[in-house]
Amino acid sequence: MNTTFALVLTVFLVSGEPVDMVTGVYGSMKECMVAAAEQKIPGNCYPVDKVIHMDNNEIPAGLKTAP
Repeated sequence: MNTTFALVLTVFLVSGEPVDMVTGVYGSMKECMVAAAEQKIPGNCYPVDKVIHMDNNEIPAGLKTAP
């Protein structure tokens, strides 16, 4: 199974609390980096499995898993 990558932007709220926001999910690290450059986002690309925490075996809507 191929790893997908999420483009993550850290946003600081008025209260000063940092929040990580996923702006997109891409099929490869290269695609993610290109998207960040095109959108001029100072974000980072991380493997989706490192960003989405699957508690209680929950699977996010639209995420395709291997059979």
